[in-house]
Amino acid sequence: MWRSRNRDTSGDGPARARIAIGFLTFGFLLVGANQLRVQVSARDEILASADGVGQLVTERAVPAERGRIYSADGRLLARSAKLFKMGMTPDRVPLSPAFFADLSEATGVSAAELMDFAARGGPGRDWEDLLSRSQRDAVRRIRADYQADGLWTKSAGRREYPMGPLAAPIIGWVTDGRGRTGLEASLESSLAGEKGLVVGVTDRSGRFIPWLTRSILSRPVRNGADVYLTIDSEIQRAAMQSLAAQCELQKADDGVVVVLNPINGDILALATWPDFDPDDPREALLGAAEGLRVVGPELNPAVGLRFEPGSMFKAFTVALGIDTGVIESGETVTCEGRKRITDRVIRCAGDHRLKAHGAVTKELCIEASCNVAAATWAVEIGFNRLAEMIRGLGLLDRPGIGLTGEVEGDLDFDEYNKTLQAANLGFGQSLNATPVALAGAFAVFANDGMLVRPRLIMKIGAEEQPVRFGGRVFRPETARQVLAMMEQVVQGEHGTGRSLRIPGYRLAGKTGTAQKRDPETGRMDSGMYVSSFVGYVPAESPKAVVLVMIDNPSAGQYYGAQVAGPVFDQVCRFLINYWKMPAERASEENVAAR
Repeated sequence: MWRSRNRDTSGDGPARARIAIGFLTFGFLLVGANQLRVQVSARDEILASADGVGQLVTERAVPAERGRIYSADGRLLARSAKLFKMGMTPDRVPLSPAFFADLSEATGVSAAELMDFAARGGPGRDWEDLLSRSQRDAVRRIRADYQADGLWTKSAGRREYPMGPLAAPIIGWVTDGRGRTGLEASLESSLAGEKGLVVGVTDRSGRFIPWLTRSILSRPVRNGADVYLTIDSEIQRAAMQSLAAQCELQKADDGVVVVLNPINGDILALATWPDFDPDDPREALLGAAEGLRVVGPELNPAVGLRFEPGSMFKAFTVALGIDTGVIESGETVTCEGRKRITDRVIRCAGDHRLKAHGAVTKELCIEASCNVAAATWAVEIGFNRLAEMIRGLGLLDRPGIGLTGEVEGDLDFDEYNKTLQAANLGFGQSLNATPVALAGAFAVFANDGMLVRPRLIMKIGAEEQPVRFGGRVFRPETARQVLAMMEQVVQGEHGTGRSLRIPGYRLAGKTGTAQKRDPETGRMDSGMYVSSFVGYVPAESPKAVVLVMIDNPSAGQYYGAQVAGPVFDQVCRFLINYWKMPAERASEENVAAR
């Protein structure tokens, strides 16, 4: 019987597919089981075998990315550049002309230089020539192609500073991947992060193969935190430029401008001079090594130098006199231009050149800057109460704003003649404080007598840095009264800062001209001065305290209004325009005074 050879095969296809899937699944299970054995149960045995065949078990660092630094207005102040360095160990690269030619083409380093270095042998070294990411990738390809396990690349640790010298005194700089000065140094642990570690094997060609299970168990990389400052980049620029121009004109040793929000203590600008290039601080460092007067790279004078406040301090003397009842309403002191206190004669100087002020009220003491009246009241107040106020103002503390090299203020508590010391304190001598601490202290008059500590760092990563309140120093009505007196320094007929008026705007302030002790002879009659001006814009409900201090001007002028005043004027004009502050009608008295 004939039988048909055609069979019904309609069910064979799915069956074959199921069989194939089964085989594949079984295969994957076998591979997975083998990997589990390799990486867990037989790990130590295989790693030992790797040593036997020339593979080295090693740990490789995973570099952390350094955090960025931003201004309060979002301006980038510091970031890590994506640059790299090449390194070579001579006895672990091929002495092949083709290898050196390719490497030279990739890096721009002379092939003859590379070949000469390899031929001489010796220890490995890095090249200072910086490579881009694409150049680094090319070097890595050459390393693999030529099995040159003595060739490597690494991050250059280079930082970019978009504002350059304008923010350098605050930011500092980085070398060899580590902060050296400024916030780069003081915030090193936060900015640097923590490198990670990956465990693996290195074969004969130098290629690194991560060992997956150990990689999971290795330390993960922790990138550095970004830092946000209170600085406004535009105010910083204006302050730096004004200060630099005036310090150069006056042939000063150094200078500082602090622009401070008196309500929360935020530092809106921290300008210092001399400045330096953070991309290449070596020139300034070389000048310091040769004995030249260089402050910027290693010492920030805003927190690292102490100055006598001079006549600016009279505002505090009068405020304390009011609060303690030493200065009663309407009380006057007769100023004949000089007054003997114990074994020293106190003289009135400033713009009045030893002229007598006559009957001096507390208002005129500040407006015309009378040394005799301030010294008289200070003696009545007494050293102990003055010292307590100075402590309360934070003038003896380190500024605490996070910069390297911060120093404390200085007041000699062991001085035997406390009467004379109190008199000197009355007009701002015998006390030394940092400019930042002084700016913070003067904020009390714009903050109803409450001290708020200066703040430079707003946020580190996600962690907000708190505003630091320091407690009450003066009664609110006293603070407002003294602020009104300081307005007359600028707006009044006898004001030592009357040259700084800005039409349509009421400003307040106080001049300061302090004699400076000669560091070599120790004499106070050295002809060296610190010229200062502190003020408020506007005078009513101030938005900013502006402190200017210029150290040892030597071009012929030294009075605070002459030397520091122009910087205050320029910064205030900038703030008025920048904040679009509306002009206001001056009082009839002030209009007449103009």
